[in-house]
Amino acid sequence: MEKIRVSELIEFQRKSNDTFKRNFAQKLKTRLPKVKAEDEEDGPGGDYWVSSTTCIYNVVKKEDTSLYEIKIADLLAMIEKAEDGRVKSRHRKNIEIVNNFKDFNIYEIRPIKILKFESIHKSQKVISVNDLPLYLNPNMVFSFEKNGKKEIGSIWLLPKAKGYKKNELGLFCEILHRFLTKHFADNYQISDNFCVAIDTVSTQRVAYKEIISGAVPLSADKTLSEIKSLM
Repeated sequence: MEKIRVSELIEFQRKSNDTFKRNFAQKLKTRLPKVKAEDEEDGPGGDYWVSSTTCIYNVVKKEDTSLYEIKIADLLAMIEKAEDGRVKSRHRKNIEIVNNFKDFNIYEIRPIKILKFESIHKSQKVISVNDLPLYLNPNMVFSFEKNGKKEIGSIWLLPKAKGYKKNELGLFCEILHRFLTKHFADNYQISDNFCVAIDTVSTQRVAYKEIISGAVPLSADKTLSEIKSLM
């Protein structure tokens, strides 16, 4: 079966009609490899959002907020040079996202001291959950120490034109936690505070600690079971 992106689980959840849901599940089962859309969570955010997502990534990793203004200046220069209105629009939307993050406290999503930024092999990006192959590509995985113990955390930046609801971000975060557990639990404790999914359009975020507390509901198993039943 072709790998399933987590954004497609969200799309399935949004279907209200049983027939639409059944057709959607059947397409997941039988389709050919999918061509990446502009707002999917692949790579550093897909080509459409790459400017803002890469900028946020660099700010968080390098702890340098001056990169926001540098990126905005670069994008404004590209707008001046561009002749295609769609290109100008794309750059403006990326500027909006970068502007939204200027007051964002990066230490709410990463520890102050990171020991190592972990590399993720391509083969690790597909994990089996409920016997379905889920694809995810977190932007950053890092290790750090807390109370003398080694912990692992991750940040997943999720650009989408109309954004995600809190419970939808929770699904991304839940799958991200399973990814960390699968690949790192033997050597690290999984961080509940720094396993984070972020909607870059709104800056809204969900950390796994909110799922544990019940503030954001679990939904992965229910959604995947429903998809399998309709295949």
